[in-house]
Amino acid sequence: MSTQYLNRLKKQLTDCARQHYLQLPWSMSLNPMELSTLFDTLEQGAANKGILPRRITIGNKVTLFDVQEKEIITLVLTNPRDSNPENGFISCFSPLGRQLIGRMAGDVIDIKIFCRTTIFRIIRIED
Repeated sequence: MSTQYLNRLKKQLTDCARQHYLQLPWSMSLNPMELSTLFDTLEQGAANKGILPRRITIGNKVTLFDVQEKEIITLVLTNPRDSNPENGFISCFSPLGRQLIGRMAGDVIDIKIFCRTTIFRIIRIED
């Protein structure tokens, strides 16, 4: 193989990798302890599925009330590969997804979105 061919292939692979990481549907700012805690919570939710009280885990449809805007928002918590925020499918690794994992109906969460703290009340959790 020629050096020119290998350099072109290397550039294509680098460009693909860069584009992949730029489009990741979750925050890459998770430190190892946060990631470990998130996985533990996900595993507990999977093990306790069907046991009351219901806690949010991947695959649940969640209805939230935005306290400041007085709006109801419905979303589905998904794994990162299936996330599509424009259509209401939120990654469990996104800032909002991380706050929702393990929570129950009635819980209040606050999350900083675009330099503004938004407060949500969890209204309903469905399968």
